[in-house]
Amino acid sequence: MTREQIRSQLEALLDLLRQEREKALALDAPGLQEVVAAKEELLAGLQLQQEDVEGMEDLLRQIDHENRRNAFLLWTGLNWVRDMMGFFGKAAMPQVYGGGGRSRTLTEGGRLLSGRV
Repeated sequence: MTREQIRSQLEALLDLLRQEREKALALDAPGLQEVVAAKEELLAGLQLQQEDVEGMEDLLRQIDHENRRNAFLLWTGLNWVRDMMGFFGKAAMPQVYGGGGRSRTLTEGGRLLSGRV
């Protein structure tokens, strides 16, 4: 593979990383899957040695930066979804103490209707 072909493939990878971020921000799951599949295909065919990428440090830094940005975006989104699942997974009807000192489940209101989130 020539240096120009390698540079072309690395630029295509950078473009795919940018597309991946756009699709993730737009919550376009089918589009994101297509971009990820294209990225995986490109990476599978990209076998590089240290001497193949000499002089392309700026491009490699851009790729690393975009990859880290995407990883942080997706990681943050995943944690947000986990937090929301935990929030909705908790009891909607809280336990309270009744007049006799015994605990009982509050039948009206609950977290979603209390005005507190």
